[in-house]
Amino acid sequence: MSKFTTGELAKQAHVSVRALQYYDKRGLLRPTEVSEGGRRLYTAADLQRLKLILLLKGMDLSLAAIQEIIDSDQASRVLGLVLDQQEQRLRDEQAANAEKLKTVMQVRAGLADFATVPIQSIEDMDLIMANKKGLRRIHVSMVVSGLIMDAIEIVALVYSIVVGNWWIFGTAMVIAVIFAALTVRHYFNAVDYICPACSSQFRPQFNIS
Repeated sequence: MSKFTTGELAKQAHVSVRALQYYDKRGLLRPTEVSEGGRRLYTAADLQRLKLILLLKGMDLSLAAIQEIIDSDQASRVLGLVLDQQEQRLRDEQAANAEKLKTVMQVRAGLADFATVPIQSIEDMDLIMANKKGLRRIHVSMVVSGLIMDAIEIVALVYSIVVGNWWIFGTAMVIAVIFAALTVRHYFNAVDYICPACSSQFRPQFNIS
């Protein structure tokens, strides 16, 4: 029967001697024999046990779980249960990592649009991304509002032509002008303005002379 010293077994399994000593201390892999000189000797069966330990460890199982599996009388059943738990944990981590990757891609995409904006912290970047989404919503609402007002003006124009009464169209135009002014004011107050030269925030001033 082939026997291996600690160093030989470590070389066979491509692990460190310190790892074998730790497994011995934990009771995972005891030597089959200890020579009179105190040398720990392992057999081919011990090598197979070590390979199983390393396989399970490669699945990111804890040493406690590995020991429970190896020492169980129903090792296959216990291994199946442990692997089910491990699979669920890895799937949960995969989903969480997918969300993190999505955030990274969004931030990367936003860097091109906000290259001139100084980012002092992660909170600043988060605020920038939120502002970008808010600006997109404002643009959409302005387009929708504009289309609605255009439709009202067209209907008022056609109706005025048919009935020969232009006060309806005139009223619609007045409402459209007021609505447009309110929309511009809302956009002006809702948007942050960044100086392209110094990257500082400012509020435009309109001088009417």
